[in-house]
Amino acid sequence: MVVTMMPFTRLGAILLAAGYSRRMGGENKLLKPLYGRPLISHVLATVSGLGLAQVVAVLGDSAESVAPLLPASATVIRNSRAAEGMGASLAAGATALDPSLDGAFIVLADMPFVTREDYEKLAAAFVAQSREAICIPLHDGRRGHPVLFPALAFPGLAASHGDSGARRLFADPAFSIDEVPGCSPGVLTDFDDPAAFAAHREGNSEITQ
Repeated sequence: MVVTMMPFTRLGAILLAAGYSRRMGGENKLLKPLYGRPLISHVLATVSGLGLAQVVAVLGDSAESVAPLLPASATVIRNSRAAEGMGASLAAGATALDPSLDGAFIVLADMPFVTREDYEKLAAAFVAQSREAICIPLHDGRRGHPVLFPALAFPGLAASHGDSGARRLFADPAFSIDEVPGCSPGVLTDFDDPAAFAAHREGNSEITQ
């Protein structure tokens, strides 16, 4: 696919940052340093640089610690039901989306290696599919994140619950699926436990966007 610079002014994002970091032994992984900055700061740097129309950040019990890192333009939602699973956070974020948007990325706050080019590929595929398909990034044939959902899916996202998140919409015949190949390894790389951070200590490799 030939990637062109896509305008993002008709797109938004839901940043899911309400998890409990259970596999981190109680430490909030989003605040843990990665190459000298909190993990979530790398994700925010990329998302903030896209020029999206709206970024909805869904926070949980660590809201007071995470909120100061967010851009002033972000719509901040504190999800009191975060313990119920990712679906509850997704529903809270989708409810806050501007209905005039063409679509929105679902962004996981623990995936710092997703590149701007990944977002551009998804946006290009979205336009090619008349802004109606669910666009999923692929790396080596494996599905990853972020996923770009059309506005038609916003009500379905707002009805999410449990740990299934938005996956149930993938099987909904009302939506077509466009798997977008050639995305970076970053669409598969999340940071769930101390081993993930250990594999990327200072000096191993820098994050490039």
